[in-house]
Amino acid sequence: MSAARSSPIRVRPIRVRPIRALPVEAFHDPFTRRLLAHRGLTTELLERRERCRLRIRVLEQTPAAPELADPGLRDVLRLAPGVPALSRRTELVTPLGRAVSRNLVLGRVPSDASVAASVTGRTAPLGRALARLGVPNRRTLLTTGLGEWPGPDGAAPAAAREYLIHLAGEAPLYVRETFHPAVAPPLPRPGHPALFPGFRPPLGRTA
Repeated sequence: MSAARSSPIRVRPIRVRPIRALPVEAFHDPFTRRLLAHRGLTTELLERRERCRLRIRVLEQTPAAPELADPGLRDVLRLAPGVPALSRRTELVTPLGRAVSRNLVLGRVPSDASVAASVTGRTAPLGRALARLGVPNRRTLLTTGLGEWPGPDGAAPAAAREYLIHLAGEAPLYVRETFHPAVAPPLPRPGHPALFPGFRPPLGRTA
């Protein structure tokens, strides 16, 4: 009796579009500036802003072959050519299901099983899951600026940032956070409007 053949893992290409880099000081709203510069748990800041407990909604979690705008980032993440990376897209949502942020995580799945479970889990945001596990980690901010938030009339500008999470004994993870324009207004600070071409007012809140 022949052994059953395992199905090959389907790896899809994913293009990571760069955000429009802007300094934190270019944003008018104090909370937006604080959020973009924050080095701690993003979830806690957003929960204080929204005055509610946020939960995670996993939109997609698959092996992927990322195309990164910065080719050196692949080396930093220790992604060998042809070796799939974890691509994880999530949202932080209110009890009513309104998304306040959209998040992308790319990188190698950690070799430690408990750390891998925290990174790929579906019950807690990444930072909170790592904190509960007691995993030593630190963050290196890469870029702040403008990303896009999808809406019924097309994408609207949204405050966004990219950073690395360095885990003890593991390859770093790349994280992209994009914030709902009504939660972290991406309004230009006086003196910086030229940095915001084609700016439109933020989207209103929805339940």
